[in-house]
Amino acid sequence: MKILHILHELKFSGAEIMYVDAAPVFQELGCELSVVATAENLGEYAPYFKEAGYKVYHKPYPKFKHLISRIIFIVRFIQFLKNKRIDVVHNHSSGTFWTMAFCAWITGKKSVYTFHSVFPTHFYSYFYHCLLRWSAKNIFNCQFQTISDSVYDHELRLYHNQTSKIYNWYGSNRFYPASNNEKTQKRAELKLPPNSFILISVGGCNLNKRHSDIIKALPLILKYIPNCFYLHLGRGESEQDEMNLVAQLGINNHVLFCSNQTDVRKYLIVSDLYLMTSQYEGIPITTIEAMACKIPAILYDVSGLRDFNKNGENSILILEDCKMLSESVIQLSENEINRNTISENAYNFVKSTFNMERNAKLIFDLYQTKNQ
Repeated sequence: MKILHILHELKFSGAEIMYVDAAPVFQELGCELSVVATAENLGEYAPYFKEAGYKVYHKPYPKFKHLISRIIFIVRFIQFLKNKRIDVVHNHSSGTFWTMAFCAWITGKKSVYTFHSVFPTHFYSYFYHCLLRWSAKNIFNCQFQTISDSVYDHELRLYHNQTSKIYNWYGSNRFYPASNNEKTQKRAELKLPPNSFILISVGGCNLNKRHSDIIKALPLILKYIPNCFYLHLGRGESEQDEMNLVAQLGINNHVLFCSNQTDVRKYLIVSDLYLMTSQYEGIPITTIEAMACKIPAILYDVSGLRDFNKNGENSILILEDCKMLSESVIQLSENEINRNTISENAYNFVKSTFNMERNAKLIFDLYQTKNQ
């Protein structure tokens, strides 16, 4: 079975990491894997797809204002699907989901679209989005999949859109708790003070992630935890603004901008608390990975993040407020027993819920489901 994944730019991001990790599972099931990047740039994660056995293609999708170019793209993409004898088009890019469903339908092939997040909508575009969903599903026979309870509920409640709920997964061979003395060894390797209290966030820099909230909380945290450091992993459009804010607050010596890292686990296991301050999420892979390493988490109580606590106290959920964030960090820093309880609960939760072999096989079953 030939599977073609459609993504925007191939970045160090959730869907990309998941489907690279799961490549051996799909290959063992008989899948031949390809991926198309439709952004202007191919993306820095492309080599990882190639290493995992994917054929990688770069086909930039023209903007809507270039209507003729877009029509030419569609004609050529239909021919591409025929020439490569693709069996299933699995799209992860919101900007192309209707077009790719149409192309697959024209060639008589299966199409799947995954909703990866809880995207806000506006009143003036609501009916347009409803129409896209209805036509892709009912005319082009596209099958919709959601990755979490929040995304599933969002689609059903807002758009009356029934989807197949299949949870995300993580690579348990890459993310697991620290062994004896490993935390100390890795801190020395990264030149971090052995007795410091370390906070970490992992994710792209953008307005949704709101890393600025963590930075704003640091001055108060430092009054009570003067040996506190913040490891900031990720890059993006708001990175420079975040650096400027750190300089403005005079906390340069307590914030380490670590960019994107291939060995994220090393940074997680040296940390004492994982923080996520997003406005909304689908279900973040980085949070799952942190919990798989037994790092206790403080999360904003928003869609996608509150999913982690549906079956128990697996994290500290707080209101979207810098002061509350700082107070929660201080309180949890003083209670090691509570940190250990939360991290143990979270570890057991992610191991049972976000299992790669099981959930990837459920995706494979979706590929085999006949179009209605």
